[in-house]
Amino acid sequence: MTTANIITIVRIVMVPLFLVILLTEMQNKEFIAFAIFVIAAVTDSIDGYIARKFNEVSNLGKFLDPLADKLLVSAALIALVYLQEVETWVAAVIILRELFISAFRFYFLISNASFSASVPAKVKTTFQIVALSILIIYRKMPYANYLHMLGTAILYVAVILTVYSGAEYVIRFSRSAKE
Repeated sequence: MTTANIITIVRIVMVPLFLVILLTEMQNKEFIAFAIFVIAAVTDSIDGYIARKFNEVSNLGKFLDPLADKLLVSAALIALVYLQEVETWVAAVIILRELFISAFRFYFLISNASFSASVPAKVKTTFQIVALSILIIYRKMPYANYLHMLGTAILYVAVILTVYSGAEYVIRFSRSAKE
């Protein structure tokens, strides 16, 4: 098992910990959940960097790394819908896209085809992470109402980017599948 894959697995294990903390009644849970969420999100760049730098890129990593991202974002969305911080339709659009593209990615992975993240997909993930981070912690911050509006606006942009990048993947890889 490579170092990069171990980091990715740790990210996956952080998801239920994040959920349990965010959905409990403990005091200041938002700060702890925010810290776990941000660490898990930032660690995504670290495992990718390590995999490339030390030539540890593997099929397992190609599968687990995006899965870890999808699990983290989906868990945060579901928890925030439950807490009535995010509208259900927003979560549904993002989660359904992630499920569809994950299945698409898995198909190409088992077909030994390359399926790297596009620039719009990376931007989409960044917007999702920033929006969700704000929506996790905004209640504990000064100017909470403004932060909520900001987080929601960024999340709406993320929805647009989510749909766009999903369509782009389907078009790009449908063409390559025909070739």
